[in-house]
Amino acid sequence: MNQNKIVITGTIASGKSSLSEILKNKGYEVIDSDKINSKLLEKDQINYREILSSGAFDEAFEDGIINKKTLGKIIFNDTKKRELINKITHKNIISYINKIIEKSNEKNIFIEIPLFFQMKEKFPCDYVWLVVANKDVQVQRLMQRDKIDEDFALKKINSQNFSEMKEKSDLIFDNSTSLYDLEKKVEVALDNLE
Repeated sequence: MNQNKIVITGTIASGKSSLSEILKNKGYEVIDSDKINSKLLEKDQINYREILSSGAFDEAFEDGIINKKTLGKIIFNDTKKRELINKITHKNIISYINKIIEKSNEKNIFIEIPLFFQMKEKFPCDYVWLVVANKDVQVQRLMQRDKIDEDFALKKINSQNFSEMKEKSDLIFDNSTSLYDLEKKVEVALDNLE
């Protein structure tokens, strides 16, 4: 069977998870790369072991467990360490996703990968669906979600290369308005997939 592998990605706080939820509610299989990443960071899992043995992130380990907040701060503020952790983790996440896909009988399978365009190792897919929202909406959502101030929210938003994302996506969903509007756009996109 020929499967359509469709990556869902998007700008920060644009509503990728909302789009994924809509798909799940319609009975589609959606693989969440963040959940896989969390699983592989658990003690004795492959990414945990490789990060530990690298010796570059020792301050993120507390009582034998990775403190994800500390790890997040390290990689957000240090480009070299961000590149290193991506090199360590991305290949394992992709391999895990591929194993799930191989076992699936679905014609259309969706994979939510928030940092798809930042990945050096690309996940092989048929389509890329990009979720975007206008900057004011993003800032409000991000401040609310992450409990951060406006300056930090803008810093996070501005760290993404939006024009490259638009250029390399097959379909763009503007999620600046309501969930209802987003669902209607998803329904049109699904009709075009069949």
